[in-house]
Amino acid sequence: MRKKLGLSGKLVLMILFSALASAVFLVGMQVVLNKALWLYFDQPETQQRAVEKQVQELQSYIDRRGLSSRDIDKLDDWSVRNGSTMFIIYDRSRMLYSSYPLVTPVYEGRGNVTEAVPAVSAEHWLPMYSLTFSDKETTAMFYYNGVDAYYGKGCEILLLVSFALFPLFFFLSSRKIIRYILLLSGEIQAMEGGDLDHPITIQGDDELALLATSLDGLRLTLRQQQAEEAQAAAKVKSLITEMSHDLRTPLTTLLLYTEILRHRKYETEAQQNEYLAKIDGKARQIKQLSDNLFEYALVTRDTVVQLDAPARFSQIFEEPLAEMVEMLQQRGFTCALELGSEDVLLTVRAQYIRRILDNIGSNLIKYADPARPIEVLFLRQEGRAGLVLRNHVLPAPPAVESTKVGLTSIETMMEKMHADCKIEQENEQFTMTLLFPISQ
Repeated sequence: MRKKLGLSGKLVLMILFSALASAVFLVGMQVVLNKALWLYFDQPETQQRAVEKQVQELQSYIDRRGLSSRDIDKLDDWSVRNGSTMFIIYDRSRMLYSSYPLVTPVYEGRGNVTEAVPAVSAEHWLPMYSLTFSDKETTAMFYYNGVDAYYGKGCEILLLVSFALFPLFFFLSSRKIIRYILLLSGEIQAMEGGDLDHPITIQGDDELALLATSLDGLRLTLRQQQAEEAQAAAKVKSLITEMSHDLRTPLTTLLLYTEILRHRKYETEAQQNEYLAKIDGKARQIKQLSDNLFEYALVTRDTVVQLDAPARFSQIFEEPLAEMVEMLQQRGFTCALELGSEDVLLTVRAQYIRRILDNIGSNLIKYADPARPIEVLFLRQEGRAGLVLRNHVLPAPPAVESTKVGLTSIETMMEKMHADCKIEQENEQFTMTLLFPISQ
């Protein structure tokens, strides 16, 4: 299986490619430069102008230093500094000096002077030019090698250009990676600005792709946290509303019993004490609701609620049902209870049961038709048991539209107790079924 290149391997290949491209450019341009120089200096007019310029420079050099035809060392110095110019100096037919490497005369003072024939073609050495030394007039043939004169400098420039082209080639070869990095940078900035819906682009399988994958995972995590925070805020708002609703229900009952006592709507002292006890109970309930505000906050979140020890159905529902029925009867409602004799064992949270029945009673007062009886039935079904409550709704809708807060609170608490809450409405009949797991 082929091993996939990582980001470092790709960078190494890009560097090698850029170096190779720069080298190919340098070699290619050297060939072009050499060919262009040969074509240029091979022109007779070009060669003639160049030679005449060299003759003038040599004559100027001779005049400035007052050279004689025997100052061979000085001529060597000028020849070395002007290496592209080859020349032979004659005194009539006798060769006095040659800078051409294949023609080496024996100079006076160094041996016998000899004649030699230049080893270059005649067309490059004609015409002859005059040179005036301090001791005599001479003639000379010149050849100017313009290719050598400019090729070296041209290669130096090309070398600098090739070095300058290296980063350009590297940029061109890495532009895909650079574009991807810029894309990731823009997407990260979008994340910083709060845009968590746009996914992070994942390309390839190198280190950048792994980074993009991690960033996208972070984006999803942040989006989930953001959604959870928004949901928690909504639940807190709902909690406040529910608490207001839950506090209003026992307060209503409390005011009812207070009104009864104030107007002395009781027959015996025992009944009076009973109402006082109920007032005390509702006051304690209100205090309990206030004390358990933190616990109510937990109800609105995805937390596990600690249930009470298993207890009998009658033990759980007798008192809160009696209070609900009495509150309804005080408001003119008729309640028909059919609880049977079966007393199953249930595991619930008694506090939630009381709250549920208080909410049900409050909703019945608001929306049930007092002219029709309210049915409360015991129901056992497939390992579960509980209550069925039926009522007829008012023919005309109430003045204040329902916020469904009470029903939502009931459903939430039932869910926390692993119980079932089923709500049905057919025509004018409203049915609520509350079923709890039976404990063995």
